[in-house]
Amino acid sequence: MVERGELDRGRAELPGLTRSPLLDTPDPALNRAFAWAVRRDPAGVRADPGGEPGWGEDDFDELLEAAEWFRRVGPAADLSPAGFLRSVVAGLFGVRADAAGGRFEIAPWVPEQWRTMALRRLRCHRTLLDVELRARTEWLTLRFELSFGPAIPLVAGLRNIGPVAQITVDEEPLQGDRAIFTLHDEHEVTFFVQAGS
Repeated sequence: MVERGELDRGRAELPGLTRSPLLDTPDPALNRAFAWAVRRDPAGVRADPGGEPGWGEDDFDELLEAAEWFRRVGPAADLSPAGFLRSVVAGLFGVRADAAGGRFEIAPWVPEQWRTMALRRLRCHRTLLDVELRARTEWLTLRFELSFGPAIPLVAGLRNIGPVAQITVDEEPLQGDRAIFTLHDEHEVTFFVQAGS
């Protein structure tokens, strides 16, 4: 029989499992509200079926307003942790679990003035991964790092960025406007935006 202390020691050896999910954006109020919501619903940072179809500018503004309201009022704010986390994960990051072929899909909605945003320890079934977006004038890079669990099939795209001229995964060119690959270890997907968009 395994003793409780042995289980705790085993879990401590897997740091990716013991740390909470983390949001890193240029908006401190959003990051703070996310951390609060994670403490109340730690399982809420996961890929779910369906996603948030049609999520856009108005939804982003509402998300920032909710975060700012939480910053001013604190836990007394009428903020649903599960709903807030879903808005960040499925809305802002465009994560869903039921893409074609059993793949996971990540298609961030990129705020116009933001150069970076990251979501750490996102759960996709039994897998934990980190997603980091870096935006530049002519390209955007999505960096993925699998921190725990089995490899997963993934579709990566962008929702509110103009036509994509080319995509590369780990500097290998792909055809189309989305990258479809198996995520294991670390991968970098670069979207080159057509000039004038």
